[in-house]
Amino acid sequence: MSGGGSVWALAIGWALAVLCGGAGGLDSRCLAGGKHKAVPSPEGQLGVCQLYAANACCSPKVAQEISSAPLTKVNNSYWNRCGSLSPRCENYLQRVECFYRCSPSAARWPHPQRPTAILEVPLCLNFCEAWYEACKDDLTCARNWVSDWQWGPQGNNCSQDCVPYSQMYWDGRELCENIWGDSFIATQEPCPCLSLTGSDADPLPEDGDSSEEPDSTKAGSPGGPCPASSLLRRGLQKRSVFMEDMEGSGSGF
Repeated sequence: MSGGGSVWALAIGWALAVLCGGAGGLDSRCLAGGKHKAVPSPEGQLGVCQLYAANACCSPKVAQEISSAPLTKVNNSYWNRCGSLSPRCENYLQRVECFYRCSPSAARWPHPQRPTAILEVPLCLNFCEAWYEACKDDLTCARNWVSDWQWGPQGNNCSQDCVPYSQMYWDGRELCENIWGDSFIATQEPCPCLSLTGSDADPLPEDGDSSEEPDSTKAGSPGGPCPASSLLRRGLQKRSVFMEDMEGSGSGF
């Protein structure tokens, strides 16, 4: 099979796994530990996390905390150490937090060393770029929100000066692949990826034609193969891309 054909076959397999995950049990469990439920179930009102209400791994109490405005603290981790976030930037951070806390799909990417964390969840590069644009003028003092804080009696504190996101991260790819450690990777379509919207039910390009092979050079990283190939080989079980819910630290991921 040609390189392009292999990429297309992997993309189709990934899509079928996502679309049929519920029947196979992939969407019938949640990430372990933290404040996740043992199994997902319907919820009535989940605020900004309503996208996952039909089959949620979070409780309304958890969703309410994420939905507060302005958002200052999630799970005992302060998000405003450099001042309040702009509404646009806050919205992207909430979408990421909602996925981790509430989506059963997050359990498809469990971290092999940290069971409450995710590893290398493929976020669409255009989502990462839009996230960067929304936050580039906001301030942050931590490049990696999992490891770069200084923890004390008052929770997480800055260990360096506050600088604009545009100074902390070069672009959207660098933001996605660093802010929550190894939780995410930026993936370029036509490789399968998530945009954290309702369209994630169909991860293939909307205007894709099954008779046309995608360009294998358009991958998760320039010139590389689709990250989905590793995900499929590991049975959608080992590619976890989310932050660790650090016991005691309250870091959220």
